[in-house]
Amino acid sequence: MKLHQLRSLIAVAENGSIHEASRALHITQPAVSKSLSDLETELGAPLFVRSAKGAQLTPYGQSLIRHARAIEQELRHAHEDIATLLGVARGTVTVGVTPVSSTGPFAAALRAFSGDYPQVNVNVFELRPAQIQEGLADGSLDFGLVSRIGQPSDTRFYWETLYTVPTTLAVRKDHPMRGARSLRTLTDARWLSWDALDDTTSLIGSMFSVQDIAPPKHVLRCTSTSLYAEMATTTDVVSLWSELPFHMPEYRTRLRKIALHEPLPDMTIGLICRDIDLMTTMATTLIGLIRDAGTEFSGLFQRAGARPKKHAKPDDAERAG
Repeated sequence: MKLHQLRSLIAVAENGSIHEASRALHITQPAVSKSLSDLETELGAPLFVRSAKGAQLTPYGQSLIRHARAIEQELRHAHEDIATLLGVARGTVTVGVTPVSSTGPFAAALRAFSGDYPQVNVNVFELRPAQIQEGLADGSLDFGLVSRIGQPSDTRFYWETLYTVPTTLAVRKDHPMRGARSLRTLTDARWLSWDALDDTTSLIGSMFSVQDIAPPKHVLRCTSTSLYAEMATTTDVVSLWSELPFHMPEYRTRLRKIALHEPLPDMTIGLICRDIDLMTTMATTLIGLIRDAGTEFSGLFQRAGARPKKHAKPDDAERAG
């Protein structure tokens, strides 16, 4: 199995045909076809179904391409690290974030990083936790910042708790249930959620589970942060937030926090990656700035009720996802 064969596999999968893959790789179509044919012969399995409409991955191809992308990412990391050692700060850092984890420390760290290393490209994608794990598995993400309730139990990935943020429930200013005081009285209300409630990473699902209360049946799922805010402030839904947005006037004037008797669990903000020891120098630098920004924002977090945590030492950090 050779690197050029894996690159041909990735190119055909991403471009949909051998013709377009050859253009993307700047090599001839016969060269791409031969790479794939040799790879299929070596593995003893068809990797693509070819038709007039293009080429589609078979189950064998879908399995192999996850490994191929991870291998390509590690080779890219190696090239970028050598360039950094030679004094050339360049390359790309790709990060997956959830809405809560993208605010505060991460934004501050990103501003500092972009100023210090303008030649380094940074890609930031807002994703759900499951999508971040998929990106780590196939090599399309360098690391992720995840918001969740409690600690993860999956041991596939490195996990490091960065800080916690208090949670609050909120409704629009004139919501008929704005005076609710118990979570149980809100089970029949319509809720707004980023994830399906039976998803193990669901913030709302975890919150009801912690209180041993049956989750609400009427849920509007929305993975767009801007639409989430719009629906929360203009419709009769109950929404879950961190305390941080309520430091901004536009949220304070449009949303009313619900003062429940039950204590709500904090959101844990954590760093997740495949292997912290295999991060590129630039990715490690950005992670360090995120850790430092968490400490620098401690005053804001404390006023919001959050409890920043000193980052774990490598030997103490958990491995989870």
